[in-house]
Amino acid sequence: MKKYEYKVIKVTESGFWDPKLDTNLIETGMNKLGGDGWELTSVIDTNSYHGGTKEIIMFFRRESRF
Repeated sequence: MKKYEYKVIKVTESGFWDPKLDTNLIETGMNKLGGDGWELTSVIDTNSYHGGTKEIIMFFRRESRF
């Protein structure tokens, strides 16, 4: 039976007057994790006001190396 390990990453918006999620930073981080064998399995977002995204939470897994 396969065994897995999991990683949870929370990405929050930055900026004071017009906060945004830095998609370039997210992409760079995801490519690094993918190169290390992590597979993105799910993403959820948390809303702030008026339906705006405050943060996203990403769930990764990879086959356990132990």
